[in-house]
Amino acid sequence: MTLPSPTEESRVDLLRWHLDRYDRLRASTASRASVLLSAGAILSAGNALVLSQLFGETRLATWVLVVLALLLTASVILVVTALIRASGVLVTLRPSRELFPGGSDLPESLLFNGPDTIKIASSFEMFAAAASAQDYAQIKQAALVELWIVIHQHRYRYARLRAAAQVLRWAAIAFVAVVIGLVAANLASAL
Repeated sequence: MTLPSPTEESRVDLLRWHLDRYDRLRASTASRASVLLSAGAILSAGNALVLSQLFGETRLATWVLVVLALLLTASVILVVTALIRASGVLVTLRPSRELFPGGSDLPESLLFNGPDTIKIASSFEMFAAAASAQDYAQIKQAALVELWIVIHQHRYRYARLRAAAQVLRWAAIAFVAVVIGLVAANLASAL
């Protein structure tokens, strides 16, 4: 059984479906980054609490304080690193086209890409004229360009999210090590 070739309209519909899908993936990635930022805030609060306990009234040996302070410093540095990486998922510091090789060489994507549209049309009249002048092939090409950009943008953001999650795991491990060390040292000094 041979399937019919897709029409130009169905190809544009498929492009729209893919663009919608990648918009949902980007939103999901940003939502996950927000969860990482919240977890980082909780770890930061925990680090602050441990820091106040560590350098409050304590009877711990100097070497124990130094070891725990180093572990706590590692946890703080890892939390800050994770927060920086997670915030890079929410907003990129560079335009999307600059995130991957050859992105700046792509044709402009009128209507599908906000920065391209503003660059092409600085007034509503110019925007309306440019949008009305597009034929079906130009609309399809603009959609393809935008899909290519959002695919790369999603991959870039997801890689940063994954790196942030990995660093936050190490921060949590360092935090737990500090807490365990502090509890053990306090118990030992109380005995």
